[in-house]
Amino acid sequence: MSDLKHQTPFQLCDSKRHCEERIRDLGSRLSGQRERLKWIDHYLHMKTPQELTIAQVEARLGHRVIIREP
Repeated sequence: MSDLKHQTPFQLCDSKRHCEERIRDLGSRLSGQRERLKWIDHYLHMKTPQELTIAQVEARLGHRVIIREP
């Protein structure tokens, strides 16, 4: 950081361009990781057993359910 005040205008423009590229790259990586986290949460929710009432099961299936003992 402290070397910036000693750079020429040309060097400062080059430093600015490099910094903007780095920010774009990091932003893209961050966006990708946020999307990955969203999918991890989604699959974790899908694969975690849930306690449901018969009414909740019927609501998800869209029809009535009769449960028989084997």
